[in-house]
Amino acid sequence: MLGDPRRALRMMAAPMLISLLVAQLNTFVDTFWCAGLGAVPLAAVGMVASIYLILAGIGNGVGVGVSASLAAKVARRDKPAADAVAAQALVFMVLIGLLCIPIFLVIGNPILLAAGGSEMYPDCRAYALPFYLGAALIVIQGVAAGILRGEGAARKAMAVLITAAVFNIVFDPLFTFIFNWGIAGLAWATIAATALSLLPFVYWYFIAPTHTYLDIRLRDFRFSRPLLRDFLSIGVPKAVELDIMAVVNFVLNFFVVSCGGAVGYAVYVTSWRFTDLMLVPSQAIAGALVPICAAAFGRFDFSKMRTAYGIAMKWSLVIAAVLAMFIFLAAPWLMIMFTYTGTAADLREPLVHTTRIFLLIGVMYSAVNISSSLLQALRMAKNSMWSTLIRNLLLIVVFAITSLYSLDAMWWGFVVCEIIGLVLMVGWAEAGYRKRRAESGRAGSS
Repeated sequence: MLGDPRRALRMMAAPMLISLLVAQLNTFVDTFWCAGLGAVPLAAVGMVASIYLILAGIGNGVGVGVSASLAAKVARRDKPAADAVAAQALVFMVLIGLLCIPIFLVIGNPILLAAGGSEMYPDCRAYALPFYLGAALIVIQGVAAGILRGEGAARKAMAVLITAAVFNIVFDPLFTFIFNWGIAGLAWATIAATALSLLPFVYWYFIAPTHTYLDIRLRDFRFSRPLLRDFLSIGVPKAVELDIMAVVNFVLNFFVVSCGGAVGYAVYVTSWRFTDLMLVPSQAIAGALVPICAAAFGRFDFSKMRTAYGIAMKWSLVIAAVLAMFIFLAAPWLMIMFTYTGTAADLREPLVHTTRIFLLIGVMYSAVNISSSLLQALRMAKNSMWSTLIRNLLLIVVFAITSLYSLDAMWWGFVVCEIIGLVLMVGWAEAGYRKRRAESGRAGSS
């Protein structure tokens, strides 16, 4: 984190890229097995994904805050403070994760019924229950990865995520078809895999702590408001930003279902799988950028921060554009994996058409990811949050209007909203960088 920014990005992003690619492979495997159950279960999995994303957003958002906080302290060689932040974050998020269980057991199903309607509700309810019960594990996984990235252990963070993905791929057919748990088996596979993925983290920090730079000591633990504020000032806005998108998804889902029914919704969520795939490189680079720029900010090295941001933006856009061209050309063949049964075969043509439109969104959003990460590192996470809120509120309005016409109108409205979101986020990142640099100059002159 403290050396050449190009090498740092490459070294930090590569493990994240591998782990995220494996995780994306996992989602494709989930969708593949679910396609064998029919179009309605396929739509139900997409609907419940918003519940999972809310829980993951809480953990990943706070994980970003922890990562930035730890990186700044590691850069200043303040190991005791870094150890204390890691302990505060882990205990606090365990409690938050446990609190999520009763909350989602109460509110989860009514939300699914309202957003997806009665046609999908039985499958939604069966698929969602394991996520309610395993909420704490989902939340903790994001924070564990954030702690590892914050101390620069990107390969260990990769190991946690790859462990989850590999076990999930193995458990999916076992739980769903061999144990005959149906659609619920896919969700139980995810929860079981998440639990197993946390075992290496427990081993590194609590059984054989010589494997890590940080020491997380829970003996005589006491909560500290300054330490909580240190990572939550970044983590909470980032978690809100991620959860805004997940919560807004429920509203968008309602409009998609009202316009295209369960089949139209299945096309929407399945096509988005490919956009998620092409966003993986930018997510990996953005995840690496946060601790690198946070460490540079901790040393007031704005030149290094600018260099790292420029390299990250260039890499993300080029890779996203290349992937978009490949998926655009290969779409007719790629869709076969999700349309191999009689009930899903009719979805092939609309899947190809919708996926090709969504690729435009993927290219633009890759730049949004990078700019958002710069704002996290600059401790201006609220700016990123407001940009996301504005874009998503606009998206709700556009979906509400275009759903009166056609699914195609909704997709192109989506593209227009993302153009506006791109301008907002990139502009805010540039303004934030200049503001922090000017503040640093004034402080230095005084």
